[in-house]
Amino acid sequence: MGTKILRSVVTGAAGFIGSHLVEEQLNRGVTVTGIDCFDPWYSPEAKRANLSKALNHPNFELIEADLNELNLSQFLEPDCVVFHLAARAGVQDSWGEGFESSIKNNLLATQKLMEASLENKVNRFLYASSSSVYGNIGAGEKQRVESPISPYGVTKLAVDQLGRIYGERGLQTVGMRYFTVYGPRQRPDMAMNRLFQAALPGDFYFSLRGDGTQKREFTYVSDVVEATLALSQCFVPAGSTFDIGGGNTCSVLGIISEIERIVGSPCRIKEVSSAPGDPKLTEATLGPISEATGWSPRVSLQDGLSAQYLWQEHQLSLVR
Repeated sequence: MGTKILRSVVTGAAGFIGSHLVEEQLNRGVTVTGIDCFDPWYSPEAKRANLSKALNHPNFELIEADLNELNLSQFLEPDCVVFHLAARAGVQDSWGEGFESSIKNNLLATQKLMEASLENKVNRFLYASSSSVYGNIGAGEKQRVESPISPYGVTKLAVDQLGRIYGERGLQTVGMRYFTVYGPRQRPDMAMNRLFQAALPGDFYFSLRGDGTQKREFTYVSDVVEATLALSQCFVPAGSTFDIGGGNTCSVLGIISEIERIVGSPCRIKEVSSAPGDPKLTEATLGPISEATGWSPRVSLQDGLSAQYLWQEHQLSLVR
């Protein structure tokens, strides 16, 4: 294991995963600088609420700025660890004109941050990649290769390649390929969030793409945070990438059934055609991260869904 982190920079700090990562580090005594542009792609108010605890903490500073327009050197020092989670997420939003935003926020911003981190000799640079780099290739396939089937996946694979070449230049880069993260504060465009909305009181309908048999490896947010922090203290070859998953796959139909059981009411569903870039299966290979860090996922799908339900029910009560 490496030395304890004393100071970190977290980009995308007000987002779903970023805000949880900020809080856990503050709990561990780390001094954290958070950077977020509060992109109006989804509610900036919701993102500010994500940081409600952190904003009152003496060891947290929030910088509201676009990475592409920020003088990054003022925040990057040799003793800090960078957690780069800022991105334009979403497979479906990366088609058409959305690709330009994906390039700007996923690729150009990452290259700028890696360059500045290399120049300022930061301790370690960990960045969020995605299961989307694999396309339709599951862990059980004999030849597991990166083969994205969406523009978003293309940008994430390009980021992994940036991580490799900056690693060769001396930046201690580690890529984290997250698999379908869920839990409290999940973005409103993500399936779990929309399914709970469809089961809770209201008139929201979940759009079921295809027949619902597509399977995902769902990963609870606290497991993602634990894995990310474990990798930040474990020395692995620069340019390495690791899958971070929940340990089991489940079909969308299976998730619907579980959510209906938890909520006690049916999900309001409307069927739509399959979406481009939507893989039939995502499945993580957890052996490498387990061997490197000893980490393994701890939160079951049932427990994780129950925790997200309590959070979304509370969110609903706030607007009643």
